[in-house]
Amino acid sequence: MDITSLRGRIGRLEQIHSSTLIHEIERTNFSCARCGWCCCRNFDIRITENISRPSNAISIFPGDIRRIIKMTGRKWDEVAEPDKYSCFSNGDDVLVIGWILKRNDEDNCVFYKNGKCTIYSCRPLICRCYPFFMGEKGIEIMHCEGLWKKTLNENDLEIGRALKRYELKKLHSYIRIIEQVGDKLNIAALKSLPEKYSCDVLVFDGESVSKCKL
Repeated sequence: MDITSLRGRIGRLEQIHSSTLIHEIERTNFSCARCGWCCCRNFDIRITENISRPSNAISIFPGDIRRIIKMTGRKWDEVAEPDKYSCFSNGDDVLVIGWILKRNDEDNCVFYKNGKCTIYSCRPLICRCYPFFMGEKGIEIMHCEGLWKKTLNENDLEIGRALKRYELKKLHSYIRIIEQVGDKLNIAALKSLPEKYSCDVLVFDGESVSKCKL
């Protein structure tokens, strides 16, 4: 992952109109069941030899966090936590790439309560796209209880727009993080921190660098 290739992907994606994504979305008859399956830790995903990631370790942008703070009145560390599944060491420092939605002691999203999402109207962009993601060869579809069960008037075009917006935002964020971290970044050295890890870390999110405690 380098800036040149990321800019190339951005250029190609900018040429795609959101409406061209609708067919793949429409054919799934998707309608959000608001079941909370994606809010809970249902399984772990082996990303690399050094990274195993819970299914609900949801990567979010600083803008997502600010929007939730504005809606809920919560503090930053009540909304998000450092992404401890995307870290590397630099001397005595532990560097973390980005934020994930805060989870509770049961490893569920803190905003999933009484069987529903309590921030649905201001949920992160990635949640607005789920279960759809942009892959190298088109749209990839994750497990979701809302597939093949359309009962509501989901706006497929709006999902397509959110999907393109999320992917562009993610790619631009990657570029800014690479520029932030500089030659300290070693993608091959990324790893997950132990579950009970407790220490100060430096979080790079493409906007700022924050020192916080895990």
